[in-house]
Amino acid sequence: MRTPHITLAALFLLALALGAAVAVSASTDEVYPVDIVVTTTSDWTDIGFTGASIVVHDQQVLEGAGAAGLQVSGLSMLSIGKSVYDDTAVTVLFRAYLSDPSEWLGVRIAKGHIGETTVAFRPPGEAETVAEVTHVGVADAAGPDNARAFTVRIARLTERIAALRLETLTADAPGGKRVLAFYYPWYGTPDGPSGEWVHWNPVRWHHDSAHDPAAGLYDAKDPETIRRHIAEAKAAGIDGFIASWWGPRTFEDEAFDVLIEVAEQEDFLVTIYYEDAATPGEIVSDLAVFLSRHGDSPALLRVDDLPVVFFYVRVTHKFTLAQWADVLAELEARDRAVFAVADGLRGDFLAVFDGIHTYNPVSLPLEMTAAQYGAGSLLARVRGRLFAATVVPGYDEAYKNPDNLYVDREDGETYRAYWAVARASEPHWVLITSFNEWHEGSEIEPSIEFGTTYLDLTAEEAAAWKRGEPAPAVEPDRDGDGVPDADDYCPDFPGNAVTNGC
Repeated sequence: MRTPHITLAALFLLALALGAAVAVSASTDEVYPVDIVVTTTSDWTDIGFTGASIVVHDQQVLEGAGAAGLQVSGLSMLSIGKSVYDDTAVTVLFRAYLSDPSEWLGVRIAKGHIGETTVAFRPPGEAETVAEVTHVGVADAAGPDNARAFTVRIARLTERIAALRLETLTADAPGGKRVLAFYYPWYGTPDGPSGEWVHWNPVRWHHDSAHDPAAGLYDAKDPETIRRHIAEAKAAGIDGFIASWWGPRTFEDEAFDVLIEVAEQEDFLVTIYYEDAATPGEIVSDLAVFLSRHGDSPALLRVDDLPVVFFYVRVTHKFTLAQWADVLAELEARDRAVFAVADGLRGDFLAVFDGIHTYNPVSLPLEMTAAQYGAGSLLARVRGRLFAATVVPGYDEAYKNPDNLYVDREDGETYRAYWAVARASEPHWVLITSFNEWHEGSEIEPSIEFGTTYLDLTAEEAAAWKRGEPAPAVEPDRDGDGVPDADDYCPDFPGNAVTNGC
């Protein structure tokens, strides 16, 4: 249901483009604002950096906005894509912060085989370029990413730019230190309050579940089931649930009524994961109804007295940032303001939303996830916003089709690795995907296959993070083939452990 699928070829190219990215340290004390202007006549280009961390907080297309298939993105890397063989000149201004500088900034430009790409660095708001590099033509016709590497003396930038001093992240930051788990209140059984099968499918493998719940198939409208879930979560150091929600009068909405009532009794926090809407107006009306019913509940998760609402990628990317700004302004005008957390590690989101997160990072190699988390965390600190890092025990939709995405749990090591990456990014919150998404095999709820292993691991990791213990080191494996870069003969090529990465 959840994870956007990415082809192996696209993942390979992305891994190569991002592989050299430096994971940003969220404890950085100073950052340097810098404008990066990218002009390209190629059909695609990706720019990565070494020797410092570049974190994009805004972007603007200055030329070529009408190019066919134009897509622009930036966070810890810069990317421009167009339709195949489109040579329209496109210029994009990326407003960024530079942190952790060494003496030299490495600039790696990958692009298509047509045209050229120029990367220019300027002091913020100025027209004068202080450094510029250009990749023309084809560097390696056989290479999948056609990359060239350049260097720029970082002093050329930093001597012209005043550094910004950042406040140290503490437990007093927005929302405090919380561990939250994505929760699915969409299960029904014939002998439960729902009176019918919902999501459990008796004609499919394991009732359409990757694993078998240790407690048996249950009904999400049963108060005692919810009470058990909350008790398990609290014992594991989880502070609240983010419940999948599909609008008023849906099954999940009815189940949420039960969830929040039990949460009030059990001194537990809950909020919703807003999944989808057809129009911006529908978001406003849906949340106005939700908040009129639950806005005063002591169990509703809040930051600065504002109810927290998470928005899933399906809906965050459906509308423009201007439309989202209108939605949030309209809610405030109706006295229904929310603390909005968007699914998407995009710097420009923080100009509108109060925080950012990602639901499921498993489609990317862990090294790229680390870079993105570090960048998102640093950017949130600079902008005074909230960053939440997501951890995942594993993923399994292969039980439906062998070609579907599968990430092995590796006896808990996958989960520990994601916790290490999350903790290293120094987030405000840690999010768990998931407590009970049985269809995707990402659940930590006790199962017949794994028992309480993942609740036990959660308790251990959550306690260590809340105590402020340093995160254990994760060996870089930027191509995600299971062979650490230090031991990998082919660190940029996704092979496998048997062939030592080649």
